[in-house]
Amino acid sequence: MEENNKIKSITNSLKERKKNITVHEMDLSECGKYQELNGGWVIWMLISGIILCFKNLYGGIALIIISVIIFMMYKRSPSNVSVTYFNIALNCINKGEMEKAKESLSESVKIDCENKLAYVLLSSIYYKEGNYKETLDNLLKSNVLKAQNSKYNYLVGACYFNTYDYKNCIKYLNSVKYENNDLMKHVRDVLLAKAYFSNEEYKQALKVFNRIIDIKDEFKGELIEFNYFLGLTYLKLGETEKANKELKKVYKQDSEYRDIRTLIKE
Repeated sequence: MEENNKIKSITNSLKERKKNITVHEMDLSECGKYQELNGGWVIWMLISGIILCFKNLYGGIALIIISVIIFMMYKRSPSNVSVTYFNIALNCINKGEMEKAKESLSESVKIDCENKLAYVLLSSIYYKEGNYKETLDNLLKSNVLKAQNSKYNYLVGACYFNTYDYKNCIKYLNSVKYENNDLMKHVRDVLLAKAYFSNEEYKQALKVFNRIIDIKDEFKGELIEFNYFLGLTYLKLGETEKANKELKKVYKQDSEYRDIRTLIKE
């Protein structure tokens, strides 16, 4: 009876506090680079026309006119207009003007739906704001997930985790593979273990926890949270001794952490 009450307490506590579960961000530094406009070679064509004017005036003028026409065509192309809005958005981000950045990125993807990095950068802004629905919408529209073993599957999985859709979270987290020496592999596994637990797949959760239990503490994210969920997993599987060992670690770090006082015998 006492054990059942404990488990009910765990379930109720998690429902109330799921928003406090830590989800680590991934590296999106590639989105911080300014995009290049197509047709940059036309500038050299224009310069060549100016130089040619000194030797052949009419030939040079003709080349300049052709260069200007081609330049105007490139300037008005959807891809270049999209790139321009993307670069404006980066300037806005550097100034801390996030609303303007979102507006520019929205225009960028509206004009050219093939500008994948614009979608990803827009998604990352929404993610930082905690707007996981918009993050998902933009990532799914971007087509970046079509690439084999796309790293963005982690971000999608994290969004599903934050919207309590653990089934899809598990699906996307499992679809991305990392090299053994990649830090993101550990970050993914920590979130995956929490997702299995939250989806009440406790044996799978323990399997993933066992995969990462011996990694350095710095790779486990919030260590107190790691120990807490590992302890709850043991408790759900009836391994009380192991559960108490992990939960006491939590209590030692913070005696007021979540419902830790009700979970262990002082």
